[in-house]
Amino acid sequence: MDQPRTYLVRVWLPDRPGALAAVAARIGALKGDVLGLEIVERRNGLAIDELVVSIPDGVPVDLIANEVGQVDDAEVEDIRPLADSTYDPQLDALEAAAIILGAGSREELAQTLCEHVGRTVRANWACVLESSGGVLGSWGDRPNDRWLDSFVSGSPPCDTSARMPEMDTVWLPLPVASAALIVGRDTAIRARERHRIAALARIADAWFRRLKESSNYRAWMFHPSRP
Repeated sequence: MDQPRTYLVRVWLPDRPGALAAVAARIGALKGDVLGLEIVERRNGLAIDELVVSIPDGVPVDLIANEVGQVDDAEVEDIRPLADSTYDPQLDALEAAAIILGAGSREELAQTLCEHVGRTVRANWACVLESSGGVLGSWGDRPNDRWLDSFVSGSPPCDTSARMPEMDTVWLPLPVASAALIVGRDTAIRARERHRIAALARIADAWFRRLKESSNYRAWMFHPSRP
């Protein structure tokens, strides 16, 4: 028997009673099932929802968008496959926080923050950029240094090698670390996701403070090989 496939479906809906039930009914018409739901943003009478949807293996994925589009004023923004049908964004964020708090060095913390923020919000890339301009940690296919410098300074890139495809970007300061977390994705990063990134950044910066006060951090600061 074919196994069902699981997708994360981001849907724009009118923010009114019955709209979500109508979308669930259209997915049910494909013999699919809605396994989870998160409201990622509300604005101007619209709700942007992420649905974890399971559909039979033989059903083409583009039929999800077609069926949802039959609901008045509903539109699919994005569909992404999921490896785990038990995907839960809130649990994902909690697990990311626990892993971040297990980092034992400044470099490990920066790298862990990038990896788990990137995975939690399904970003294309994430990096921690020091105020001096060096990259302390990165995950994914991040932009080159010229692009990062231009982004942080707020100026347009000066040459074509510094340009990147259009994407939504979040920039958050890490004051204790004298650095910033930058996250990029080729689809819009919504309000709930931005709050999640900000919370993980605050947790990481608090842990940077703990490391700064620890003997491990002092050993790093005064090691003879450190420039």
